[in-house]
Amino acid sequence: MTTLSPQTAPGHLRSTGRDNEPPAAPAAPTSPPVLSVRDVRVSDHVTGREIVHGVSFELTPGRTVGIVGESGSGKTLTCRAALGILPAHFEITGGSVEIAGTDIAGLTPGQWTALRATTISAVFQDPASYLNPSIRVGPQIAEVLRVKKGLKRREARHRALELLRAVHLRDPELVYRQYTHELSGGMLQRVLIAAAICADPRILIADEATTALDVTVQAEILDLLADLRVRAGLALLIVSHDLAVVAQLCDEVLVMRQGEVVEQGPTRTVLRRPRHEYTRLLIAEHEQYGLDKFLVPQEAS
Repeated sequence: MTTLSPQTAPGHLRSTGRDNEPPAAPAAPTSPPVLSVRDVRVSDHVTGREIVHGVSFELTPGRTVGIVGESGSGKTLTCRAALGILPAHFEITGGSVEIAGTDIAGLTPGQWTALRATTISAVFQDPASYLNPSIRVGPQIAEVLRVKKGLKRREARHRALELLRAVHLRDPELVYRQYTHELSGGMLQRVLIAAAICADPRILIADEATTALDVTVQAEILDLLADLRVRAGLALLIVSHDLAVVAQLCDEVLVMRQGEVVEQGPTRTVLRRPRHEYTRLLIAEHEQYGLDKFLVPQEAS
């Protein structure tokens, strides 16, 4: 794998010019989608109010879709709907979600257990909240491997160490034995990514996965996600309030505001020729970074 020590630009971006170009996305997608979200609507059944209004997109292997918008725009509810983990008082009230051809409507808890980790997985903003502080981090990954992949104890430990090495942790043997409180935020995020990919999922959702990190570590995690997309053929869904993250990673972008998609299309098209006033506002907020030069390489739009 490539080393992840980018020279960061202002903010947390690195240039994707000819002298510093990340792995290119595959050519125009020909594989069937592994995630299809069609006209999805999410409502709060306590208030009866619809919060997400008809979101649609598709993810194919090796491609990245970004959902960007301010807090409260509905982007996180959309990705949680796809994961089947909406908060208790929210529900999908319209449209459909298919994961690898399976409609998630009516899935039993056992069926969801079979899908999660092996087909679809996620990385969230606060990794410490998703790791058990009383158990060393390595055995937590190994346990997932034993349950999901049927590995023996020694095989699971060996594979967990390989994964910690794959996410570019410098001393996997040491990290394997450590507790969450002994690791930095960036290290914890890498551990969570290792746990998320350990069962070889086809889809990885990253919901504000770099928001709490310093700018250098942010750039390294973004590079890691891009590397995994290319090397493992992952379909990535990036959820962020930060248009700069989307510019660096995504082939397609959805701009959300107040629960609806106000603009959608290839990232280059949306950022170079925005149609909606809200998109133009988001771009203006990032003008200091010169978004255009950080756009992920993709087909002519």
